[in-house]
Amino acid sequence: MKRHFVVLALLAAAACGTDPKVVVRATLERGGAPIADLPVQLLPYDRQALIDSLGKAADDPEPELPQEVLQQQQALQAEAAEVRQRGDTAVARWTAARRALTAQLAAHQRARAAWADSAYKDFPEVARAAAAAKELSEASDTTDAAGRAELPAEEGQYWVYARYVLPDTELEWNVRMTLTGDSTVVPLTRANAKERPLF
Repeated sequence: MKRHFVVLALLAAAACGTDPKVVVRATLERGGAPIADLPVQLLPYDRQALIDSLGKAADDPEPELPQEVLQQQQALQAEAAEVRQRGDTAVARWTAARRALTAQLAAHQRARAAWADSAYKDFPEVARAAAAAKELSEASDTTDAAGRAELPAEEGQYWVYARYVLPDTELEWNVRMTLTGDSTVVPLTRANAKERPLF
């Protein structure tokens, strides 16, 4: 009888320790190498919707990178391997073209950063109000070596937000999910990320 009581007590203790949580598994490809040290946020509001609404309400439109600059960058990247084989003169021309393109991209980045500072200045206040309206808390964690993060949460609707920078692109996740009692696993892969070039 005493043994039966101990088993029941252990089961009750285990049940009490299973608060719902969101488990994030981050990999570039499904089943591929994990993404370690990735900051992950669990938000009770749609971050992207707030950003979009602030951007639309901005006094000026967001600066866009001209399509020709994008095409120049892609052409230079494709030409890089060929140039090395052609010799010093070709390398010098390619390097000069790359420098000019880099200057254009840097100017665009500065203009875009200035616009974002102005357009998104109210984001912290808007996000706090959105979270308060849902009566749910934010949570954050960083993925471990296995690409796994655990975020404790109450039942409700959330968005899992994370950003990962690759050499020339950025992956951004804003994955909607609903937590209902049990723990929920949310995969973050290239397939469910928004991918955009870095400029």
